[in-house]
Amino acid sequence: MKSGTFIVIEGIDGAGTTTQMELYAAYLRSRGIAVHITREPSTGLIGTFIRSILSGKAELASSPSFDVMAQLFAADRLDHVRGEIEPALNRGEVVISDRYDLSSLAYQSVASDSGLQAHEVVAWIRGLNRFARRPDVTLVVDVSAEVAAERRRQRGGVEDLYETLALQARLAKAYTHADALVPGDKVVHVHGDGDIESVEAAIRLALAPFVGLSSEP
Repeated sequence: MKSGTFIVIEGIDGAGTTTQMELYAAYLRSRGIAVHITREPSTGLIGTFIRSILSGKAELASSPSFDVMAQLFAADRLDHVRGEIEPALNRGEVVISDRYDLSSLAYQSVASDSGLQAHEVVAWIRGLNRFARRPDVTLVVDVSAEVAAERRRQRGGVEDLYETLALQARLAKAYTHADALVPGDKVVHVHGDGDIESVEAAIRLALAPFVGLSSEP
């Protein structure tokens, strides 16, 4: 059986990655393509613990510093790949993940207060994730920090660990240079400040070659 295709969708909080992942999965299914959607942090034991830290429902003995969080994310990622992503790919499915190691490289490097140079932090995080399977393509939804903040305000909920406007502005800039964070990976960008329908159309066009729908609008 032919191995499936591994697609990652990335962006800052409020970029619409979850919504767009679900819309794109529904579109592929309508074309007769088997799809498995997932996310990071995962729904597994480690991922659930990470989500509780991000939301403030669980506390570490120390502060949730970049190095501790990067290692938790890396452990969750390896478990996620081996327990969920690779089995689906082996069944020949298209796997779409809402976030992957690009999130760690962007978020933990931007949030670092270690005093290290950014390239040193990035290199260290890459090392933590060196055994993680590489995506066939990573799609980055680029949005401005202001647009993303308004979307988060409209959806409501409690602001998590990384959702401050200042940090999100730095992350938006980092994502525009995503290609440099994951050298050797295939990365495509779409402009995400528009309405849901226009972003959805741009994503279909950008990802069509990777799922065998090269002429699809």
